[in-house]
Amino acid sequence: MQTKILFVSVEIPIIINQQDLEKEFPGLILTKIENSLVGEITNDKFIFTTSFGVITFCNFNHDEIKSFLHRLKIKEANHYETALINQDYPMIVDNAFEKPFIDSQVIKYNKFNKSIASIISLVLSQSVGLEIREKSLEKKLQDSKKLYEKIERIKAKDRENLMIFASSIAKERFEILSQLYLLDKPDILWDDFQLESLYNQLALQLELKPRFDVVEYKISFLKESVEFITDRVNQKSSEFLEWIIIWLIVIEILFSTYGYIIKPLLGN
Repeated sequence: MQTKILFVSVEIPIIINQQDLEKEFPGLILTKIENSLVGEITNDKFIFTTSFGVITFCNFNHDEIKSFLHRLKIKEANHYETALINQDYPMIVDNAFEKPFIDSQVIKYNKFNKSIASIISLVLSQSVGLEIREKSLEKKLQDSKKLYEKIERIKAKDRENLMIFASSIAKERFEILSQLYLLDKPDILWDDFQLESLYNQLALQLELKPRFDVVEYKISFLKESVEFITDRVNQKSSEFLEWIIIWLIVIEILFSTYGYIIKPLLGN
């Protein structure tokens, strides 16, 4: 006998805390995994919230998801599938699969429990979190392109905006490393080979590592771009100061020439 379970991860603009979940689901059993909350509503229904603005629904239908998003006051709730970044993955629980098997279409395994739901939710959440960062970096790349296009017109007064832009890039990298925790496997994988296999297969299918490497490359490129443009602004500022010094020297020479040569001649 097969059981079908659907996992849906959705981007949300707020961070959901423990009180929010307990208020929404009285009697909820809460645990933590990698700074995220796992809420057990029933023995086959879970909700997974992260610290980076992604929520994953396990065994919820689409109407239940929309209803919950409405109660969170998410204005795109009715059309979250097109308006918000999201990703879904079906799972089939079947005794025929003694080991976890995952392809691009479905997860297959012979058992389902809270730990399995947590691992699948974690990887899906990381995937959606990465996509959020990918879109954010694309916007920053466009902003960087605009800076290059007007690089010859950039002035010293633009340095403050450049510093703000550079700070946003540094913050982006910090949040990716500290919140998405893509570089470390969760503690619950220790001593559980099958659970680790599930994690590795799903991370491989969703290409977490290659996508993370691309994000890292884009951040490095943006960092180098800002440094280059900042150096250009500093160079222009230095050139401006050099010209001021030159003109001050010229004025000083003119005054000296007038005082020591021209004025005495005029006096005679």
